[in-house]
Amino acid sequence: MDSRTKRLILFAASIGAFLNPLIGSMIILAMPEVGVTFEVSARDLGWLSTIFILANAIFLVPASRLSDMIGYKRSYLLGAVIVAVACGLSVFAPIYSVLLLLRVTAALGTSFLMITGLAILSRVYPPKERGAAFGINTAMVYIGASAGPILGGFLTGLFGWRAVFLVMVPLAVAAAIPMWRFFRDEIKVPSDSSFDIRGTILYAAAMFCMMYGLSTLPDPLSVALTVLGILMMVVFVWYELRLPSPVLHVKLFFTNQRFARSSYAALLNYGCTYGSVFFVSLYLQSVGHLTADQAGMIIFFQPLIQAVMTPIAGKLSDRIDPRYIVTVGMLLSAVGVLLLAGLGLATELHYIAVTQVFIGLGSALFAAPNTNAIMGSVPEEEYSTASGIVAVMRQVGMIISMAVCMSAISIYVGGTDMLGPAMYPEFLQALRVSMIFCAGLAFVGVVFSWFRGDAGDVTGIGEK
Repeated sequence: MDSRTKRLILFAASIGAFLNPLIGSMIILAMPEVGVTFEVSARDLGWLSTIFILANAIFLVPASRLSDMIGYKRSYLLGAVIVAVACGLSVFAPIYSVLLLLRVTAALGTSFLMITGLAILSRVYPPKERGAAFGINTAMVYIGASAGPILGGFLTGLFGWRAVFLVMVPLAVAAAIPMWRFFRDEIKVPSDSSFDIRGTILYAAAMFCMMYGLSTLPDPLSVALTVLGILMMVVFVWYELRLPSPVLHVKLFFTNQRFARSSYAALLNYGCTYGSVFFVSLYLQSVGHLTADQAGMIIFFQPLIQAVMTPIAGKLSDRIDPRYIVTVGMLLSAVGVLLLAGLGLATELHYIAVTQVFIGLGSALFAAPNTNAIMGSVPEEEYSTASGIVAVMRQVGMIISMAVCMSAISIYVGGTDMLGPAMYPEFLQALRVSMIFCAGLAFVGVVFSWFRGDAGDVTGIGEK
C-alpha cells in the first residue's frame, strides 16, 4: 500500500476517533435548551451525557467480536452509517426518551468506529510506523474532547441544539468515504463458533451495574450496584475462560504480561487525570471568580499540549521501547495532579497553568505509546480485541476518576449546587483528597508500566 493511500485511511480512522468524544461532549452546553424543549429536569438532562458514555462502554466488547466476524471494513462503514442515521434522526426526536434512545444508538456506531479504526491502522501500518499513526489518531480524540463543548456552545447559540446533532452527519460521511474507497481488502478473523450471546448479556449487565454505580457514588444503592457489577464481572471472566470462542478473549490478561500490564496502566492513567479537569473548572469559576471563558483559556493548556505532543510521542515510540515514554508520562501526570492538591484560596493562575502543562504533557507521552505497546503485544487476529480493551480501559478509568471526585464533593461539600464562599474550605479539602487519591492511582500505574516486560516477539502467549 502506497503512502498516499495509508494517509487517506489514517484520515478516515482519525475522523472516526474524533467523532466519539465530540458526540459525547458537544451536548454539554446544549443541555439547558434541550431541557426547555422537552420540559425535563436538570437531573434527567444529565442522562444525555451519562447514557452515551455508559452505552459506549457496554457496546465496545461485543462490537470487537462482531467486527471479527463480519470484517473490519464492513464494521467501520456500518458504524459510520449508524452514527449518521442516529444523529440525523435526533434532529427530529419527538420526545426526550426517543432522543436518549438515539444517543444509545449513536454509541453503538461509535463503538464500531473506535474498535475497527485502531485495528485497521494496526494492519495498514508496519510496526515501525505504527506509533506515529496512533499518535495522530489519539490526538484527534483529545481534539474532539476539547473542541466539543466549544463547538457545541457555538452551534447552539447560532442555530439551536438540533445543529449539534446535524453537524455529525457530514463528519460521519467524511469518515466513511475514504475507508470505503481506499481500503480495498476486507479483514476477518476466521472462527467456526457462533456469537457468544450469554457472555455478551453478562458483560453488559456487569458493566451497567459497575459504571452506573460508580457514577452515582456515594449513595448506598450505588455502592451495592458497584459491588454487584464487580462480582458479575468476575463471573463473566470465569465464564469466558471456559469458552473456545468467547466474546472477549480474557485469556490475554493471564497469558500475555505485556498486554495485561499495559492495559492496567491505561485504566490507572485515565483514573488519575480525567477528574482533574472537573475540579480545576469548578475551582477557577468559584474560588478564582473567573468567567467560563476565562477558565476555559486556562484549562485549554492541557488539550492543546496533548494535541501537539501526542503525535510526536507516538512517533518516538516507534524508535524506542514505549515503556520508557509511558512511564515518564505517568510520572508527569502524577506530579501535575499532586500540584493541584496544593491549591488554596489565593493561588496564582500561573501555578494552575503549570499543573495543566504537566498533566497535558504527561497524557501526551502516555496515550499513543501505550496504545502502541498494547497493539504491538498481540498477534494480528487479536487486534480488534486489543483495540476494544484500549477503549474500555479509557472509559472505565474516566468513570472511576469522576466517581472519586464526585464522592469527595458529596462527603465534604454536599453537592456542587452548594458551592458558595462559606464552603470554599470544604471544597478545597475535597479537591485535596481527590487529587492525592488520583495521583496514587498513577503511581500504581507507574509500577505496571515499568514492569510490563520488554518488547519482543508477538505470540500473545507467555510473553515476558
